Amino acid sequence: MSSVTTVERWLTMVLSCGTAPLPYTPDGQAVGQILGKIDVMLAQLDPTSTHTVRLERIKRSMTELKSAKVGQAVAELPMKDGALDRVGWDAKPEADRRAVWEKVSAIHDELRSLNAASLVSGRRYFALFSILFLLVVSGYLCVHRQVVRDWVQPPLTSHLSLAILHKARLIELQLVSLKESQNQKKKEITPPAPPVLSGQAQAPKAVEPPPMPAVSSTGQLLVPGLKPDCNEPQLACLLKDLKSALYPLPLPYETIRLLGMASAELEAGDITVHVTYQNFLTHLETDLESLSTSYFWTSHPWRWLELSLWASMGCLVGLLFYIAGLLGKGVFRPEEGTMFWAELLMAPVVVPVIFFLFTLSGMAEFIPSQSSITMNIGVAFIFGFAIRRTIGILDIIKKRFFPDPTP
Repeated sequence: MSSVTTVERWLTMVLSCGTAPLPYTPDGQAVGQILGKIDVMLAQLDPTSTHTVRLERIKRSMTELKSAKVGQAVAELPMKDGALDRVGWDAKPEADRRAVWEKVSAIHDELRSLNAASLVSGRRYFALFSILFLLVVSGYLCVHRQVVRDWVQPPLTSHLSLAILHKARLIELQLVSLKESQNQKKKEITPPAPPVLSGQAQAPKAVEPPPMPAVSSTGQLLVPGLKPDCNEPQLACLLKDLKSALYPLPLPYETIRLLGMASAELEAGDITVHVTYQNFLTHLETDLESLSTSYFWTSHPWRWLELSLWASMGCLVGLLFYIAGLLGKGVFRPEEGTMFWAELLMAPVVVPVIFFLFTLSGMAEFIPSQSSITMNIGVAFIFGFAIRRTIGILDIIKKRFFPDPTP
């Protein structure tokens, strides 16, 4: 039985060779999509098009297709809640569906012909911005070549990073030892417990503390094998060496401020030096990670140029995405070209200004210690991608601080 069926299939295929293909019978999804495109093109062409007569005729044709004629129970395009009724569409005979599809396709093609000049202009804009995007990306890669990077931002070698982290960790150990020594002295100064009277239970013997590490007379940890090369205390020598290693680096202001505060607190014997130095270490580790990267500019003022470049690339990607969406719907307004160029020119300036305002308001700070360079670049790209909403932030700020004058 199966062999007979196979033979019949082969005979059908052979006999069908050279004949015309079967007409396309669309389903409800395809008809709904083309109706959506027609509605968009009608709304796009209505206020600006000069083909008023043809548009009115197309609108009448669409109204007739969506309305039931005299003697018809169902319209050619059955609608429900403003959209195509797919159940009613699938219930129509196949021949009727093909005929209606041909009419709707003809209307769609006519609308595209009315908008042909605008679509050509849209394709030109898309090609122009694509070339400009490639040029910006190529220029970005060129300016980040090793020769330019060494001139703009000297590289942070692994040897220097290791030396800085080694000295910073030794200072941290010294401060921990100093804190433990101070706590031990406080315990020794505390008055002894009152004598135990007869008949009272004796208090358990105190557990002897573990042996403390070797500490100098000034209460500082003596690191084995470390010989300070200055006449000052060992902790002060380590801090002095750390400062000398950090001086050539373009560190942010916050890191330098914390280092200065920790140095002053240590010199004055303030107990808050432990907290300040831990904050300094957190900032320093993030700074060294950002400065050691091989892909971005992290030193001032080049970091702002880095931000502007990524904002421009985000703006170009957003424009390409927007224009491609319009062309996919078959609509484009050449009048928007001026706005495209304005957004592209404003993006590298507006996005850094947004970061400046965030820093002023305390919402964020553009320093690697607060957030990594990659995170700031990602935010700058998003701000450039949604440049119209980014400009809207400035508009909100303008209305908040400079309201419209009331008559």
